[in-house]
Amino acid sequence: MALKDKAIRLRIDRFEKGSNYSSLKPSRALLFILSVIVVTAVAFGLRLRAVDRLPIDYDEDDYLGAAQRYALAIKSGDMRGIIEYEFNYEHPPLTKLVYGLSILGQPDAPLIPERLPTAPPASDLPRPHFEYARLTSAILGSLEVFSLALLNPLSALLLGIHTWQIKYTSQIMLEPLPALTSLLVVLCYHRARQNEKRAALWLALSALALGITAASKYVYAIVGVVILVDWLWEQFCPRRENHAKRSLPAWGQIIAWGLLAVAVFWAFDPRLWIDPLIRLRESLFFHGGYARSEQVVRAGFPAWQQLVWLAGPVPWHPGVFLATLDLYILLFAIVGFKRLWRRYRVFALWLAITGLFLLIWPTKWPQYLLTITAPLCLSAAEGVRSAIFEPLRRKARVVSGEFFPRNSWRELRRAWLWLLPGAVVLMLIAFYPMIYQAAMALTDFNTISIRDGIAGGVWREVWRGATGQAEPLDVNMWEYFDRFRRPTSTDVHYIGWRLIASLFSGGLPDLLVFDILWTALSVTIQAGLGVAVAMLLHPEGVRLKRFWRTVFILPWAIPEFVGALIWRRLLEPEKGWLAVIENSPFDALLAKFWHDPDTTLLLLLVAATWYGFPFIMLAATAGLKLIPGEVYEAAAIDGASRWMQFRHVTWPLLWPLLMPAVLIRAIFAFNQFYLFYAMQTNFPTLTFATLSYYVFSPTFGGQFAISAAINLFTVVVLVILIWWFNRISRAAEGVTYVG
Repeated sequence: MALKDKAIRLRIDRFEKGSNYSSLKPSRALLFILSVIVVTAVAFGLRLRAVDRLPIDYDEDDYLGAAQRYALAIKSGDMRGIIEYEFNYEHPPLTKLVYGLSILGQPDAPLIPERLPTAPPASDLPRPHFEYARLTSAILGSLEVFSLALLNPLSALLLGIHTWQIKYTSQIMLEPLPALTSLLVVLCYHRARQNEKRAALWLALSALALGITAASKYVYAIVGVVILVDWLWEQFCPRRENHAKRSLPAWGQIIAWGLLAVAVFWAFDPRLWIDPLIRLRESLFFHGGYARSEQVVRAGFPAWQQLVWLAGPVPWHPGVFLATLDLYILLFAIVGFKRLWRRYRVFALWLAITGLFLLIWPTKWPQYLLTITAPLCLSAAEGVRSAIFEPLRRKARVVSGEFFPRNSWRELRRAWLWLLPGAVVLMLIAFYPMIYQAAMALTDFNTISIRDGIAGGVWREVWRGATGQAEPLDVNMWEYFDRFRRPTSTDVHYIGWRLIASLFSGGLPDLLVFDILWTALSVTIQAGLGVAVAMLLHPEGVRLKRFWRTVFILPWAIPEFVGALIWRRLLEPEKGWLAVIENSPFDALLAKFWHDPDTTLLLLLVAATWYGFPFIMLAATAGLKLIPGEVYEAAAIDGASRWMQFRHVTWPLLWPLLMPAVLIRAIFAFNQFYLFYAMQTNFPTLTFATLSYYVFSPTFGGQFAISAAINLFTVVVLVILIWWFNRISRAAEGVTYVG
């Protein structure tokens, strides 16, 4: 089958390469121009809508107040008023100067008082200054979409509808200008790599944009680091693919690029014109102290909070955003990252390096997301293309008989007679429970209405809703979070798709991100430890080999719930076995177990690794025994070191045999229940399985419909993850290519 698939792909590639697109070039150019115009118009329209509907947010009064004072200084020709303005000194003044220029022609208004950053947003701001400043922000945000559309219109469309991007490029924030210029930095550098004749010009434009970016907001200047990493990567690890020749800046060019960026930064930051080193140090060091401030600590966001923001739309402004596809943009970005790396490596590095910085940096404010939304949307566009467009195009050609004879459908019809019994059984034992849970999710089925629901009330209400006999009940199904509110009706009612739609539009981003992160980390650690132990015990001459294997298997032999109770007793902060030890080094760690999500995740990973790695160890042990010793002898003769033998011999041969075990552990980890239930962890360190039980349990409200919706959502997410896992690992091929 693998050879057949390769032959099919080869024939498709040949067909595509043989196609003559020369006659379509003018029409394609026209289509591209129209796409850029339409995408930019859509983005600008969405931002104008947000400008009108978004309430006044934090910091808008600070930045508009600074713009007022800059406008007055410009009108009076007082440059020292700009240079010596100290309020909000932690951020460079360029974006606030742009806002000041936007209101320069407006009549004077009372100056907005300067208040502490922790003060609540102002109830009102002077007009029309407020509208003009917001309009300037929307124009800058639309220009960013336009710039990305010149590279990829689909990615620009995703950027234009991204709710976080709309919010912070429709308000008086610092984000619109540096988000635009940081994209221009990378686009110009990318263009310099492709155009050798004008590489110097494009590099100069990239340096100019980088200096303006740093003079707008410091964190966006990380794109400069990204470009240096990409340049060093190509310098020491050049591409070996047969792509078109791309120019690489020389050492002198890259040094000149950096010096020009620094000069532009100084020129566009008037505050640095006096005592530049002292003022720059004060401004930069402020952010380090603020990251440890009480305001940041009190927020209590986990390290993965930026992923939570990305996994859901803006939750605070219902009715403002017409499309809430942020979750799917993130998922497609994950799928398309490999393709992004091949086609636009500098954008892939931008996404990876900036994303890592956001995970490490303690300040988790959502506006920082705009540092990566551009490469994220480009990666999502590549994911849409690879996961949807190209498979559909190829399947359409296959179905049309272009690559296979049409009589293959006759063979398929003959096989249905033999497949039908198994399909009926599968429908009864697997699909019908899912269909019934989907029906439950369309109602308000709960503990009080259980008699009516079991007696057919669920199907009755679904039928009434489907035929238009019943209007969806206007009820907030998430009231189970409040233990004092209970359903009172003994009848089941139809509520429509609002519950399912809420989940699939990113209604629980905290749990979704944690569950996926938990699965990835726990399975990775278990697999690493399991393979390491198996390799340590594999060589000949290891003493007591069977004894050690038996000892390591014991945690897996213990029932999961019993093992979870053991760890609960061990880690309990006050009465646990570690807590009773005086002056224990674990005291500080255990004290944060209930309050710090990062510490909770760490201790949960320790417990999960303890009883999860033996299964991987057994699979790795069996796989190592199947690898013939001759391949190691041949590698040793060729001079391969132990690391090279592991990388080029052991791992490629072990990986296909190990993948089914890893996949099983991933499914168990995503649906892990006993560990979280025994540990009694708090939101958001819960899996969907644990939340479903809490919602289902009569103690917590008995909301059967919500539990069914969560189970349905969990199955869909698992199917997507397994599909993606098979796609990148070839797990479905098993061991067919090992021999």
